[in-house]
Amino acid sequence: MNVMPALRRSRPVAAARTGVAAVCLLAMLGAAGPTFGQSSGTDPVIAVVNGTQVHESELELVDEIVGRNLPTQDKVERRETLLKMLIDTVLLSQVAKNRNIVDEADIQRRVEFARDQGLMNHLLVTVGRQAMTEEAIRKAYDEVVVKAANNEPELHLRHLIVMIQEPKDDAAVKAAEEKAKAALERINKGEDFAAVVADVSDDPTSKARGGDYDWRVRGMMGKEYADAAFKLKKGEVSPLIKTMVGWHIIKLEDQRTRKPIEYEKIRDRVATMVSNAAQIQLVDKVRAEAKIERMDQPNVADKGAPNVK
Repeated sequence: MNVMPALRRSRPVAAARTGVAAVCLLAMLGAAGPTFGQSSGTDPVIAVVNGTQVHESELELVDEIVGRNLPTQDKVERRETLLKMLIDTVLLSQVAKNRNIVDEADIQRRVEFARDQGLMNHLLVTVGRQAMTEEAIRKAYDEVVVKAANNEPELHLRHLIVMIQEPKDDAAVKAAEEKAKAALERINKGEDFAAVVADVSDDPTSKARGGDYDWRVRGMMGKEYADAAFKLKKGEVSPLIKTMVGWHIIKLEDQRTRKPIEYEKIRDRVATMVSNAAQIQLVDKVRAEAKIERMDQPNVADKGAPNVK
């Protein structure tokens, strides 16, 4: 299965969320009823609001729709917040009915849309779950992760950076160059690279680690930087390198052949990728087989997968 083209064309397809409006819709309907696969016998009443029963399945649905946006993830506090939200929604919907301000036609349109979205989401989740077989996940790992490593050389570097604060100011550029030259001279005379970095470098992230820049492949560096780094032998220090950032001095600590991330460490991410790819492929297939007539733009063909979030 070639999952990469599909992933390049579209963002991963996740179950779409209808937002807080859907919670209000549930209340206007009086009760949403059990969720997929849930029988009424296993759906206990958790509150009664002016005679209207609120079921556990409704709370679960609210959690699914808006739960991930809550500031707290504590289970007890999260449940209490969601239940209050649901109760308030039921109360306000009752007020709307009592004041006779409900547009039944509009409500029906929302019901139909929410139902269609629910069916769509359930289908996508099911298709994604069914696609995540061990065989498919392993195949995607081999095709994407293992091939991406491709025995590419990987360098362990240290670097020193003297930033150019005003690139258009010739005097500032020259001052930075002189500072970098002085640092390189100290290193070439035998001073410890990490010690000079601690004294001179303007990169706070690597400075605290003696300039340690970790393991890098060519694609993780700019061209000027990479060209200089890959010319070095183990233990060698580069001449000054100028980039848009400033003046650099690089030391090659070690070199190795890049290895792919171990399967068990990345399996869950690959499984998600397989699931997303299956969802995208389904949407593409259904669209390709459908007859879609655009009445608003009759001369424009409707192509491509919908932007499902």
